[in-house]
Amino acid sequence: MSPQKTSMTVTLLLMPLIMAHDAIVTFQSHHLAARQSNTTSLIDPVTQPFCEGSSCWHWHYPPPDLCPLILGACANNSDASDNGGRKCGMHQYPQDCYCALKTGLSCAFSCSWEIWWETEDWFANLCPTSPALKLDFSGLPKCARGCLDDAIFQFGCLTQTSNCFCSNGDLFGCHDNCHTDAEFKQIETWLQDACGIPPATATEALASGTFDLSTATATAIGGPSANNNGTKVSPPPPTPRKPLKWDEDFIITVLIVTVVVGLGLWWQGVVVRRSSKKAVQKQE
Repeated sequence: MSPQKTSMTVTLLLMPLIMAHDAIVTFQSHHLAARQSNTTSLIDPVTQPFCEGSSCWHWHYPPPDLCPLILGACANNSDASDNGGRKCGMHQYPQDCYCALKTGLSCAFSCSWEIWWETEDWFANLCPTSPALKLDFSGLPKCARGCLDDAIFQFGCLTQTSNCFCSNGDLFGCHDNCHTDAEFKQIETWLQDACGIPPATATEALASGTFDLSTATATAIGGPSANNNGTKVSPPPPTPRKPLKWDEDFIITVLIVTVVVGLGLWWQGVVVRRSSKKAVQKQE
């Protein structure tokens, strides 16, 4: 057999092995890319600023099923929240789903203003293009637009996110400036879009001036602790308390500083008087 025919025969014999090798390499590359993509596209709620009043994650339980829960890189970690730790969470959220939520941080609204603002920063860093980062007031009628814009800021929602406004659930009486059915309908539509609440809750908000986001969410998804199959995955969150307004925090801080300075001046006066009295006694 000629060398040319021998080379062709060897090539034909090795062709299946070469094709199999290429297929394995391709599969491994895609599999690794998929794993890396999944790892980088997950958000772990346990990495939020810690707050005892938050219900965004639980000890020995998965977090609330705001989005499909996926086992992340922390799945076998003994320090995971599911195992009683606080380093990371076994169950995590897909980034695209979590960042699309307009009220995903409502579970942390019972925390102090300082922790709340830190939590908003945490969310903004992970979801820089999220629609929850800035309320759009353009959909409101003119009779309520400027009023609500100012009231939300004065309340303490300094960044005017949907997370803050919707978690508080207060129209601040701004809807009372409107009088026509068309204006009321605009406000209802805006509330549904801004907070993701059902029409019935938006209508009730106009009647009472407030709305409960947790009740609205429970009605919409069939309960705060149920997933699509009705299986309980985490305990219900505690009843949120209203945090102090930012100006109330400022007033309290000023009062504390004033008391401390006053006590310091008083003690300084006492020391000066005692020193003066001792000096007079020595002269006598």
